[in-house]
Amino acid sequence: MRILLFSTLYPNAAAPAHGVFVENRIAAYREKHHADVKVVAPIPWFPFRSRVFGSYANYAAAPAHETRRGIEVFHPRYLIPPKAAMRVAPTSLTRTFRNAARMLLDRGWDFDIIDAHYFYPDGVAAMTVARELDKPCIITARGSDVTLLPAFKGPCKKIIKTAQHADAIVTVAASLKEKLSDLGAPAEKIRVLRNGVDLNLFFPADRREARKALGVDGLVLASVGHLIKRKGHDVVIKALTKLPEAVLLIAGEGPEGRALERLAAACEVRSRVRFLGRLDSDALRRVYSAADMLVLASAREGWPNVLLEAMACGTPCIASDVGGNAEVVRTPQAGRIIKMRTQQDIAAAVKDLAKTGIDRDATRRYAEQHAWDETTDGMHDLFQSIRENARLQAALKARAIALPVNADRPRLIVTVDTEEQFDWSRFDQPERYCVNDIGGLQRFQALCAAAGAAPLYFLTWPILKDATAAGFFRDLKTSGKADMGLHLHQWVTPPGDFPGEYYSFQKNLPREAHQAKLETLARAYLDVFGEAAIAHRAGRYGIGYSDYALLARIAVTHDFSPSAGFDFSSRGGPDFSEMTNFPFQLSGDDWRIAVTPVSGGHALRQTPFFLPGGRTKPGFPVFRPDNFGAFKKAMRLSPEGASLKDLQALTRRLIADGAPVLTFTLHSTSLTAGANEYACTEEDVASLLQTTSQFLDWFRDNMGGEFLSLPDLRRLYQRSDGA
Repeated sequence: MRILLFSTLYPNAAAPAHGVFVENRIAAYREKHHADVKVVAPIPWFPFRSRVFGSYANYAAAPAHETRRGIEVFHPRYLIPPKAAMRVAPTSLTRTFRNAARMLLDRGWDFDIIDAHYFYPDGVAAMTVARELDKPCIITARGSDVTLLPAFKGPCKKIIKTAQHADAIVTVAASLKEKLSDLGAPAEKIRVLRNGVDLNLFFPADRREARKALGVDGLVLASVGHLIKRKGHDVVIKALTKLPEAVLLIAGEGPEGRALERLAAACEVRSRVRFLGRLDSDALRRVYSAADMLVLASAREGWPNVLLEAMACGTPCIASDVGGNAEVVRTPQAGRIIKMRTQQDIAAAVKDLAKTGIDRDATRRYAEQHAWDETTDGMHDLFQSIRENARLQAALKARAIALPVNADRPRLIVTVDTEEQFDWSRFDQPERYCVNDIGGLQRFQALCAAAGAAPLYFLTWPILKDATAAGFFRDLKTSGKADMGLHLHQWVTPPGDFPGEYYSFQKNLPREAHQAKLETLARAYLDVFGEAAIAHRAGRYGIGYSDYALLARIAVTHDFSPSAGFDFSSRGGPDFSEMTNFPFQLSGDDWRIAVTPVSGGHALRQTPFFLPGGRTKPGFPVFRPDNFGAFKKAMRLSPEGASLKDLQALTRRLIADGAPVLTFTLHSTSLTAGANEYACTEEDVASLLQTTSQFLDWFRDNMGGEFLSLPDLRRLYQRSDGA
């Protein structure tokens, strides 16, 4: 497997500790699962290496290319103007990553997956490039990217959108999963895979020698991390005033260093505080081994690595109750969690732990339960699953269905999503549905018959299981007045219970469950009509590229799921915003399915003008950024929420674009007052039926249009040799 890791959080020769936790995970994964990995770890552009510029000099000193732990690492530069970094960083990183990824592709290194770390700006940039290159992308949330940055409106919006598009999300703590879910990310695609600890790197050193080398004795505390306010080193220093016998070792560097020294002096504990600066892993191991306890008083955390590092050296920890700290410190052998970040609580916890007694061997054994194996195995399962899905998609062959276009004789098929009545905002109450009276359907069918159209009804499982509805549709099909197909509302179709909006899009179901539900629906259809269904439309248009192989197994040959011009990804569904209105064929080794999109287009907002639609490659189109999306509104060729003039304008646009077949559609519940948001009253139903009648008459008489039945469409596609 070829993995391209992307993150600004990654070590380099000038900053070997920067983002080391990202390097540790991919190195552990590579060692166990033998993946081919390359890393793109951009670094802000800075021109000067002089130490007078402090940490900024590290940017200039970092190499453009290096090999670390057997992994090739690229450090392209990206530009972030002062005072505008938060706003422009995603755009700048996108440009940098796009160039680096394409450079690798041009060299012949075609990767399977993008493994991105830190949601903003890194994940935003990675997801944009992944969609452009049609590559799957996994994003790992690590802490402040989901606990702090969403407080800012711009980053929050981009984080949510990125989470919705990601193929999978990893969080290093359950608390981060909860945060992301609260923001609007689909909880079902988030997997918690905590950071591990390298037990060969962190292990107990000779305690007496470590203390002797550091010149400490008695009660020794350690506080490890960047010298920044949120790490809480100041609170630990203040706690020394309550612990007169304790010595504090502070390892790390950062902008708060001098302020912390002044604080120690002001608290009259300066002689008991040792500032050790930035330390490598070997030196940290000696600090952990010398200390009686590690104190982490952070205001925010994801999954802090220092806790497990200390425990691996036999040192228990005292940690604030934030982020994933409580997920790390879970037993008395691991240490204590303090509910309040105060000097009093820290001092009390230190005294309690010292009084209880410290079993350093037990603490080490606790840490041994957190080696990297479980995490790397979890990553491997995730990578394999996503790669397999990508392989299934890549195995499909897509070709255009070449049909002659006659602007003087446009073609249209009328379709109906024939469904039970349910709450469109809820997908977790399968028992709370009802099948409406068929009166509205009878009126609609009579209207179509008068116009000369034979509708195609897509039927859900509750409709097929209702004796009255099933009999009505059986009679229509037998008389040749209408055709039937399948419509999967998975939340009311057995077997299995998959509640929530995310799973309402059937593409998100586990593959076995999806297949089982399709088979249930197909059997119900067979029981009613005595033959297999050949047509299908996914509930909520929620089809995925790899789902067509499942449809082929139940004998479907025609699908009408994609809704051209619409993007449902913000709710966990598919993105058809770039799909045009031209039918195409998908085929596997021994099957082929003709796909006819639901006709749609984009109008300029608050105008009656529809924009020209292009013609993309057949199949599901690759994402292209749309800088003018805010000025456009998608509309479906449907009487629901549209006027007759809207429908006529869209139809003219579709014909001008050369769409060979138009698909007119509506929901059956729109034919019953109060059954959905489009038909709240009897007047709404009457208006919708009137608009439909007027449109069909106009299409036939004014446009010279031809109505197609499902058999007509099959013959048309067969003549084209496209299906």
